[in-house]
Amino acid sequence: MSGKFVDKVVIITGSSAGIGQAAAVAFAKEGASVVIHGQSENRLKETEDLLKAAGIPDNRILAVLGPIEKEETLQAIINKTIDTFGKINVLINNAGTAKKPNCDPSSTENLDYVYSVNVRAPFRLTELCLPYLQKCKGNIINISSISAFRRSFESPMHTAYGMSKAALDAFTFNECPRLAKMGIRINNLNPGPVKTFIAERNLPEMTDDKKQDMLDKSCEYWNKHTPIGRAAEPSEMAPTLLLLASEDAGFVTGAHWVIDGGMTCFANDMPLYD
Repeated sequence: MSGKFVDKVVIITGSSAGIGQAAAVAFAKEGASVVIHGQSENRLKETEDLLKAAGIPDNRILAVLGPIEKEETLQAIINKTIDTFGKINVLINNAGTAKKPNCDPSSTENLDYVYSVNVRAPFRLTELCLPYLQKCKGNIINISSISAFRRSFESPMHTAYGMSKAALDAFTFNECPRLAKMGIRINNLNPGPVKTFIAERNLPEMTDDKKQDMLDKSCEYWNKHTPIGRAAEPSEMAPTLLLLASEDAGFVTGAHWVIDGGMTCFANDMPLYD
């Protein structure tokens, strides 16, 4: 077998859809054994099916089901990984949310939930992984967002979400020196607009037709406000993740890689006067 991640074990949280799902397939194709995670059994099985369709054998796939904000899920991810594969080489903290279902996005209840998923879970998983990452000089990638430093459009969801992603950026920045002494690299990927399930999941309750209309309008907005002219496919994040996790990026740590189609550079045209 060939590939940059042969004999490596990669944990990817939130890999039942979107960026995490695409990453799981990409790492597995490069030889890795992958630990996939999600809280929907059906969507998690879709990732398993994609992996098997790509020719990945069962003995290189471990699926862990459960809400990432729960301690028992975090413990299960680590314990089952070690029981099955005996080591951890790469941790990708990808699971995230924009709001708590059926909750006022401007409430403290929503803030607490968003932080439990987007900040506490990556912090705790990192803590649990450290002894194993230190043994093999592994690395961590946190999936953040350009919302950490840019408000892309007006929405009450952006306050808690943007705050949580800024905290995740700060976590990477501040942990970098400590982890480097252990031989562990830690980096961030800060995507811009990506066609992922999170957009649909955080729409309010509405009919399917209305939901599709809102998703179509979102796409029109991304097309207009992203210099490259569109939102990214989840698979377009995978090459950056593969690079950051590989020895080719052995000198890269504490970095925040913005992959956003130029959205952070966008500005409205200034009217021209004769």
